[in-house]
Amino acid sequence: MLADASRNTSSGQLTHGIELDSSITSVVEFIEIHFTQFREKVKGEITASEKSLTDKLCKYFNRNAGSYPFYFHHENVENPASGISPQTDIGTLSDNEKLVIGDRSYGEFDSFFSIEAKRLPTPGQNREKEYVIGQDRPSGGIERFKSGIHGKNLKYAAIIGYIQEEDANHWYLKINNWIGELMSSTPDLWKEDDKLIEQASKLDGINKFVSKNFRSEAKGQEDFISLFHFWISLID
Repeated sequence: MLADASRNTSSGQLTHGIELDSSITSVVEFIEIHFTQFREKVKGEITASEKSLTDKLCKYFNRNAGSYPFYFHHENVENPASGISPQTDIGTLSDNEKLVIGDRSYGEFDSFFSIEAKRLPTPGQNREKEYVIGQDRPSGGIERFKSGIHGKNLKYAAIIGYIQEEDANHWYLKINNWIGELMSSTPDLWKEDDKLIEQASKLDGINKFVSKNFRSEAKGQEDFISLFHFWISLID
């Protein structure tokens, strides 16, 4: 387990019925701590691009991951066999050549916990709801995990939000309202569990949520991916 070699970790159950492997707990706790600290590096960057902020974040994570048995890779390719593979903003890879989490095995080149990043608000015409769903193509953060474009073989992943206007409560209400609209229009795809559930954080400067996102019916069983949402405000 990754957690065996990391610091200040604990296995257990988070709210909303998400039972975590200790390796995932390690990564989630690392992200919460260091994303909060990263805020001090980029506070005031209320017009910075998602790409620029996430490039800095990945470098910052790796600079602080020294004693942890995992590292982060910016723009991680989802399908190495395809020349047009989608990429997740940040992949998390084990230092070991093989890692087993639950019933799934990950090799040395596989991300076992992927991270997407979104600005709040998303700039550009007709992109307001892109944290959840895209307008003309599947570009939404939650949408891409639900559809398997990102994290097809993952049970857990994360979306990080850079708040550049308004505050966390504003976006929490907005995002859950957008999901509510999707539940009404496409109830076979969007469920109550897709909504964000707020969690208390031990750290100032971060807002944390979880969601359990329905993907599809597979082998007669419903398939879900559990998402962790971490937001920081860049407003100085």
